[in-house]
Amino acid sequence: MLIKSVTLKTPAKRITNDFILSIIQEANSSLPRSEVQEYCRKLEALFVRAGSITRYVRDRENGETAQGLMQQAVREAMQKADTAPEDIDLMIFCGVGRGFLEPSNAAFLSHSLGLKCEFFDVADACMSWVRSLHLAYELLAGDRYRNILIVNGEFTTYEFGIPDIFKIHSPEQLRYSFPAMTIGEAATATVVARSNDKWSFKFRTDASHAHLCTLTLPGAQDYAGVHEQVGLNGLLRLVSFGKQLTYHALRGMLDFALDNYTDLELAKIDICFPHAASDAVVQAAARRLKLGNRLYSDLFSRYGNLISASIPAAMSLAIDEGRLVRGNRIVMCPASAGISLGLVDGVF
Repeated sequence: MLIKSVTLKTPAKRITNDFILSIIQEANSSLPRSEVQEYCRKLEALFVRAGSITRYVRDRENGETAQGLMQQAVREAMQKADTAPEDIDLMIFCGVGRGFLEPSNAAFLSHSLGLKCEFFDVADACMSWVRSLHLAYELLAGDRYRNILIVNGEFTTYEFGIPDIFKIHSPEQLRYSFPAMTIGEAATATVVARSNDKWSFKFRTDASHAHLCTLTLPGAQDYAGVHEQVGLNGLLRLVSFGKQLTYHALRGMLDFALDNYTDLELAKIDICFPHAASDAVVQAAARRLKLGNRLYSDLFSRYGNLISASIPAAMSLAIDEGRLVRGNRIVMCPASAGISLGLVDGVF
């Protein structure tokens, strides 16, 4: 498999921590001032600890839409890959952000782009893009597909958060609501093609911690049984116990990596791309694995948690910065709600 191109498009509206703090104060003006100030003080400390500074969301007042940003990402990716629309044999739409449970979101995007290829959706939380890449790799090994387009549309802040996440309902709320305030929005597009280059895909899962990060639909309890932590913020609102989730995901990923790589093998990796949900976690992993700045850590502080778009976004930025070039050996190491862990190894 050859990754021919990967592109990132972010919305125009830049959101800072200070802006969020000011909105929280305004949205909770009916509460005692001291209570709101204490809540904001705790939130500000969490922002600093995580390394969160800015993120971007759609400028709806000026007509910015998810579909428009995805179209831009796709067209740029196809141009960079020197691939015409008629050369795309399959499009995979992936991620948490979506406008439809039925039909596939890929159907609407494909129609808007004038594509005539097959299409379907893949959803596996923050692992969605890596799962899609794995599917593409396996499908390209056959005779049916030559070029596959993978598209992220991680646009969730208005649909699954704003403005509800700014209302204070309980002093304990930050325990399971803070991660929602670090979410950013982005579209990515990746063109992959058939080649003789071999990639390795390994996964490890642990469902015992599935309740730590959930985004519920109506009827969730019928599917999941009774979990006190599920649905604390209501339907279609993210509940993420960030501290516990981070602990289990980081420990699991370090064990997973060390089970598969010796120190000598880790030293041969040119650049490694994690799912970026916290700069502090990425830096802790870099120290433990002795990867230094080869573990890409320049995404979260600038763009927030881009969910499943994290890794392709980081790759696009690394290409623009000259840190990712052809011939580099890369490893992708996403950790996702579920909990799901991945190790993807190949030559770019």
